[in-house]
Amino acid sequence: MKKLSKEEAASIATKPPGRSSVVRSYLLGMEVGDIILLEKKDWKQRKRKPSTYCRELERKSGRQWKCETALDGSGWVIERVK
Repeated sequence: MKKLSKEEAASIATKPPGRSSVVRSYLLGMEVGDIILLEKKDWKQRKRKPSTYCRELERKSGRQWKCETALDGSGWVIERVK
């Protein structure tokens, strides 16, 4: 166990209890202009891609992301636009 300062605690992405996924919590915690690489090993859903997930989250949250597939096949590049 380790004691954290306020700055260290603020820099750690957290997930509330319940059915919220780690990806959802991270996307909702992004600031405008932040860019992440979502690797394929981190994406657990089979029926929908992250771009579909981002569009659904846009309707529910009012925020906007740009989701593009990485050409090297490593995953998806997601940028918080609005």
